[in-house]
Amino acid sequence: MMKRIAALLLTFALLLAVLSASAASFDEHKATAYMNIRFQCGCSRVGTGAMVGRRGLVTCAHNLICPTHSQWYKSITFVFGAKSASSGQKKVSSGFNVTAYETFKNGYKSDHDIGFVVFDKPIGDSTGWYAFQVGSDEFLHEEFTHINYYNANGKFQDIFTIQYVADGNQLKLDDHPYSGGDGAPVFLAYEGLDWPTVVAVYTSYDNNGKGYARRLTNQVYEDMRNNGAFD
Repeated sequence: MMKRIAALLLTFALLLAVLSASAASFDEHKATAYMNIRFQCGCSRVGTGAMVGRRGLVTCAHNLICPTHSQWYKSITFVFGAKSASSGQKKVSSGFNVTAYETFKNGYKSDHDIGFVVFDKPIGDSTGWYAFQVGSDEFLHEEFTHINYYNANGKFQDIFTIQYVADGNQLKLDDHPYSGGDGAPVFLAYEGLDWPTVVAVYTSYDNNGKGYARRLTNQVYEDMRNNGAFD
């Protein structure tokens, strides 16, 4: 127990060091987006996404397609750098394309609940971005991890928890975000990593209060690269 507490404190200190050292080019508030989404079926929700390249943002698929009615979004407004939803430093509501790996035609499933957005303009030049990492099971299992998100009221939140490798390209989390956190970046920050590094996006939680996140994969990376997310 003492070993875990010491590791937790060390990881937290290293995160602060990383963010402090890169303050001129990276701000977690700016690189994390509050998303206000309306779907073609009439449903609406709020969620979170994270910039991982000059033009690329990762999020969960159910921020792009209604998980209840399997209908695509009608409109999305991205608010970057907001400590509240009404005071964003940058808002984008047009000029982007999306890809989702789950359409929910047979109901909600978390296995492929991941997607990405590629903006026409290099939004990342002003927001900054997290690093993108496809991690092995060994790299990801039983690691302390962070989840940054904007809650339903637009307030920035940071959860510190432990992640475990689960089935279906998923991670299981000891803790989870609440309303507004779907699609949030699950990221690592410790000695040896040059940058806060996204390894998954938060998707859901179970009846026992455990969270789940969909891991970034080589397929997601290649699709993003081929669509210009890192250009």
